Amino acid sequence: MAEISNRLRYMTEYSEPLVTDMLRYSISTLTWLVALGVATLAVPAEDTADFPGGEPPTAAQRELVEQLGDKSYNVRDEATRKLASQGSAAIDVLTKTLAHADPEIRTRARSILDGILQEETAGDGVENRNAAEPTAAQRRLIEQLGDDSFFIREEASRQLISQGAAGKAALIEALVNPDVEIRNRARRILKRILHDEFEARLAAFVADVDAKRQHRMPGWERFKDLVGDGRDARVLFASMMRSEQPLLSAYANQSEELAELFATRVSWLQERFAGSASRGPAIPPEVMATLLLIGSDPTLQDRFQGVTQFYSLLYYPSTKQAMMAGPHRQMLLVLLEKWVVAAASTGSQYGISIALKYDLEEAGLQQALRIIEQGTTHGSLLQYAIICVGRFGGEHHVEQLKPLLDNETVCHTWSNTQLKKNGTIKIQVRDVTLVITLRLLGKDPADYGFKLLRESPETLYYVYTFGFIEEEERQAAHAKWARENSGGN
Repeated sequence: MAEISNRLRYMTEYSEPLVTDMLRYSISTLTWLVALGVATLAVPAEDTADFPGGEPPTAAQRELVEQLGDKSYNVRDEATRKLASQGSAAIDVLTKTLAHADPEIRTRARSILDGILQEETAGDGVENRNAAEPTAAQRRLIEQLGDDSFFIREEASRQLISQGAAGKAALIEALVNPDVEIRNRARRILKRILHDEFEARLAAFVADVDAKRQHRMPGWERFKDLVGDGRDARVLFASMMRSEQPLLSAYANQSEELAELFATRVSWLQERFAGSASRGPAIPPEVMATLLLIGSDPTLQDRFQGVTQFYSLLYYPSTKQAMMAGPHRQMLLVLLEKWVVAAASTGSQYGISIALKYDLEEAGLQQALRIIEQGTTHGSLLQYAIICVGRFGGEHHVEQLKPLLDNETVCHTWSNTQLKKNGTIKIQVRDVTLVITLRLLGKDPADYGFKLLRESPETLYYVYTFGFIEEEERQAAHAKWARENSGGN
């Protein structure tokens, strides 16, 4: 009997509205339903749907929440500042924190959340009717969200939704109400109001092609500086806001969460789209635009956390196809060029490799020549830089390559027992340099003993084929070049 009583109580608190009415008005019917196994219809006590743009709380966010109740005022104050700086990226974790057992944490979370919600609708040309405190009428509507009558609950929900921003304070207060039904409904209503406000802001932003208003769109200033502020740019950025608002907010606020949020997003996308074929699903352009905007910012020290995964995303055939053929092609290519520059500046070969894959002639050649001029000792990076000069450069770049003809740094090794039974096949920087130099001069590398070369559309020849099987072949090739060019001829 106690077990049935507990099940009835569980069902009363957690089931969907119509089933809840049945439970409240007919114990016999409820017992029958439980006997039939309808208990599986129960839903969690808390609405698990995130707010628009919401992300699961990160470990760092959870740590900051706990620091809101630290014994040290300085720790509490710093945690408050950091959470507030995250903007909309912190909305979801803060709403969950309103039910925390520590009153200090609850109070600070409420204050931070109020400030973020006020900031979200300020100065965008959208009417802001946030109320400082809930009115008596609003509190009555909140209580009616838990009424025995489904119709009264629905009517109270409708009225609170119609109030829009004016009802936020009452709804936030209701998120910690003891009644599960009230909490769930308040959360859903607040989510809808935030969503409607958000869409109104985006609509006003897209329509304001003459830039007559100030719009608080995180990341927009840099985005428009790079790609312009016409209607197409605004449409794309509005899509970026819908898809990646927490990431953009963290970026605009220079949040310490940015590196983790960026890496987590890239990792998820890599798992979701890994191995996509050329005709497979492509990562949406608004997602790639956001990642490129943030990843290409030279002021961010942690921007390359997760760079390997992001490079993989860019290398997927479906990603390239979507970026090169879609309506946002030009804007995406501009952002990609900026990313290439940023990636190349870190000493990574990824930037140059992507420039080759996407035919980014100007950005690729510029970065390749800069890398060669700087005299990097990174053999693999040098190899790709030299190839990039051969792909996008001309005969007049031969002089810049000549100093590398004496560079014996090994930039690639591989094995093939059919070609060489014992040992590895090594490629030196000077081998790659000689092949590219000959090509730029219109000569055939095969005449100099390069037997392994296999053509590639992206790197001219596959990177592992630039070398020689035996050292004697290498020495002969370079000796021939030296003889032909002795005395400056």
